[in-house]
Order: sequence, then C-alpha cells, then structure tokens
Amino acid sequence: MEAVILPCFSEKRKLMSEDQSIKFIKIKDNRITSSEGLLFKTEDKLESIKFMSQAYKFFGINYSKFFKMDGLSKAGFIAAELLSEKIQLEKNTGLIFSNSSSSQDTDLRFQESMQNFASPSVFVYTLPNIVLGEISIRHSIQSENAFFITEKFDPELMLDYAEIQLKNLACENVLCGWLNLHNNEYDVFLWHVADLEDLQSQRGQLPKIYATTNE
Repeated sequence: MEAVILPCFSEKRKLMSEDQSIKFIKIKDNRITSSEGLLFKTEDKLESIKFMSQAYKFFGINYSKFFKMDGLSKAGFIAAELLSEKIQLEKNTGLIFSNSSSSQDTDLRFQESMQNFASPSVFVYTLPNIVLGEISIRHSIQSENAFFITEKFDPELMLDYAEIQLKNLACENVLCGWLNLHNNEYDVFLWHVADLEDLQSQRGQLPKIYATTNE
C-alpha cells in the first residue's frame, strides 16, 4: 500500500501547557511532531530511510547532499531543519546530541560492503558525530559540539554540559538532541536551549515532554 501523507498540522494537539516555551521536534513511528502538534505522518510503516525521504519531499527541503547521508544524519538533519523554522540556528549555536546505538546501523552496512568493495561513502558515516558536521555545514555553525553515548534518553547530562559551555561563553545558545536509530527503529527528539535562564527552566520538564511525545 502506498504511504498516505496527511496535511500539515492535521490532528493538531498541544503537548505542553501555555507557560512552557521549549521548542522541539520529535520523529518516531512514522510521525513528526513539534511543540505545536502533528506536522507529518504516513499511514503505512516505512523503513527509516524511506520515511526520512518522504518527509524531505513533503517539507520541500532543497539540499542535494541529503541523499548521500546515512540514516542517522538524515534524521538529525530533518529535525534540525524543521526546528530552524522556529528558532535561530547561528554561528555560535552549540550542538549537544546523544544516543544509545552510536552509528551501529551504518557500521553494519559498511561491514557488509567489505565483502565486495569497502564503500568510502558509507565509511565516512561510521561515527555518530558526523551528523553534527552535516547540521553545522547546512546552518554555518562554528561552535562547540559533542555527541554522548548513553543507555537511555538523559536530558540532564546534555543540560549539564550545555550549562558549562554557556557559562564558558563557548556558545550563545544550544541545540540538544536524542538521536537514536537501530534495527530500522528511530527515535529523534531535538530541542532548543536559548540561554542559561531558559536552561534552568527546562530542568525537570524534559522527561515529561519526551514521555508525552511517545504516547
């Protein structure tokens, strides 16, 4: 059956109360949601790379290098692209991401390619932090970045590191994200930290918001 793409913002729902200001993008289970509601979904369950390609076309993104990226980079790229419509990604925006599977999906693809001819185009993505470079190139970011491997979504770890970087003036604002892709299952949650005051207000809120987006 062909995937059916629903109109943007159909089935719109509030994921946060009005006094919350955390801007986020969530990608999971063939759905893309934001702090404002549902943005996109397909009726059929698609492979992760096919779903990201559908989303890329639906949102009218124009970036030819997208098709050379691995699945992890495509997912992070789309989430950052959509979030950049709501917040300003600039030269001094820090990038702090994490996941539990590193670049395992791409590592396995590269291992398979070695049976015939090792693919340089796949090898270049055998580190999870490559997605940070792709986002930085797209948005001309030249600031602090880090990619942590953790067992599960740990917003406090990312906020603690973001706080250090903001206090040290290594960046002016931060894009944080949980970006996990393994065995064709994907879970992406990107959010923005505007400054130190915003960071402190986010503590304690993020686990609840993340859990809400998984319902």
